[in-house]
Amino acid sequence: MNWASLRNLGPGLLFAGMAIGTSHLVQSTRAGAVFGLGLAAVILAANLAKYPAFRFGAQYAAATGETLISGYRRIGLAPVLFLLAVFIFAHGFAVSAISLVTAGMLKTVLGLELALMPTIALVMLVVALFLGLGRYHLLEQVNRIFMAVLTISTLVATILVLPSIEWSIYPASAPPLDLAAFLFIVALAGWMPSPIEASIFSSLWTLARKDDVEADQNGSETTMSATVSDFNIGYVWTTLLALCFMLLGAGVMHTGGVTPEDSAPGFAAQLVALYSNALGAWAGPIVGVAALSVMFTTAITVTDGLTRALVVTLGVLKGGADNRTASGEGPRYRIALVGILVAALLLLMFFMQGFRTFIDFVTSLAFLTAPVFAYLNHRAMGLDVVGEEHKPSAKLRLWSIFSITALSAFAVAYLWLLVGRG
Repeated sequence: MNWASLRNLGPGLLFAGMAIGTSHLVQSTRAGAVFGLGLAAVILAANLAKYPAFRFGAQYAAATGETLISGYRRIGLAPVLFLLAVFIFAHGFAVSAISLVTAGMLKTVLGLELALMPTIALVMLVVALFLGLGRYHLLEQVNRIFMAVLTISTLVATILVLPSIEWSIYPASAPPLDLAAFLFIVALAGWMPSPIEASIFSSLWTLARKDDVEADQNGSETTMSATVSDFNIGYVWTTLLALCFMLLGAGVMHTGGVTPEDSAPGFAAQLVALYSNALGAWAGPIVGVAALSVMFTTAITVTDGLTRALVVTLGVLKGGADNRTASGEGPRYRIALVGILVAALLLLMFFMQGFRTFIDFVTSLAFLTAPVFAYLNHRAMGLDVVGEEHKPSAKLRLWSIFSITALSAFAVAYLWLLVGRG
């Protein structure tokens, strides 16, 4: 891989920008703060288990020229209806959670005196204006800059806190592995690195990237190898930074006995303090702006992906073509965009009981649906529309089957514990 391939990163970088948000800045940091290195294996296992399903999103689009939504429709009507239900219910909460964290970061970094709910509304307004006026190419460019700043500062800060970390597989100072710990593990794994249905977004961005390249006279053809390479770089990036945030939480908060705050602004202030403690007071404002930028990037990418996916899903259900190009522009996109943001704001107004509780609830929902989407993505890659030369290798298929089995077993165990607890 050369510098040109890094410079041309597209959907893989958008995936990283989407993932490195709530799951990393909040959940990974909390994992390190509370459990030290105790949950490092959970972060690695979640990323490994979900890899085939996420890769299949980009790979299916590159192989067929259609979105994964159409792949679901080829399997049957029920998968598309299930996808629509998850988009409407679960992802409304997802946009709410990301907007909440972004608003908390905005208040902390800029010192806004606004109350939390008006700040959340401001975040949503900025997202709506960006997506309503911008295009895929602009989204790529902004994301690339923000990700670079946060990645460099996070890697440096992580290296500097390594001497402060308690290097134990499961520190004695961590809480016992009881039901409460298992419920947090579920919340951590649910969005690590992201909900599996976000593979739909990867398929949409892969095709948007292909259209963008073909429209550029100086562009080059998007090949399967380039698509997989782009995705792999983004995926490894997200995994590495998830571990970095866990190490930061372990090296500064867990070692110092700092309890994570139960408010979005309070936790955002703690997050900025991680960098200040590691790099010096001068780094706080700089990294704070980078973290805020990445959270805005996450809010933008998730909202864009969900809006595109809703437009295409409704079109496919009506029997129309898989018009992914129109999904990123036009009145349908803008109507869906406004509807999603208004619904997310209402959810926060009526259902948010506390920062940690709300985030854990949202991320746990994804844990339950993960095996279903992993299975559907596996089925889609076996369809006849996918050429034999583009189908997964035998090893990748076995990896996918093992992941589906493991995700299903843990989801059943989680439900059994909830029922027993009730």
